[in-house]
Amino acid sequence: MAKEELDRINFENLVWFYSDELAMLNNGTRAREIFPKGLRRRLLKLGVIVYRHGRSGLRYLLSSAAQELLQSITSTPL
Repeated sequence: MAKEELDRINFENLVWFYSDELAMLNNGTRAREIFPKGLRRRLLKLGVIVYRHGRSGLRYLLSSAAQELLQSITSTPL
C-alpha cells in the first residue's frame, strides 16, 4: 500500500475510535477536559483537530475532514 493510503486509513481509524470524544469536542466541551496533552498533540499533528483563535484564546476544533467523517460515522446505522 502507498503511504497516502495508510495515512488515510489511520486518519479514519482515529476518528472512528475517538468518535464519542470528538463529538463532545464538536458540541463545545474543551479539549483539555477530554484528551490528555500527548493525545491532543498527536491528533493535532495528524490533522484530526486544529487550533483556532477565539475570544478566550486558542481553542481546539475538529478539522473539516474529521467533521465530515464523524458525521458519516454517526449517521450510518450499525
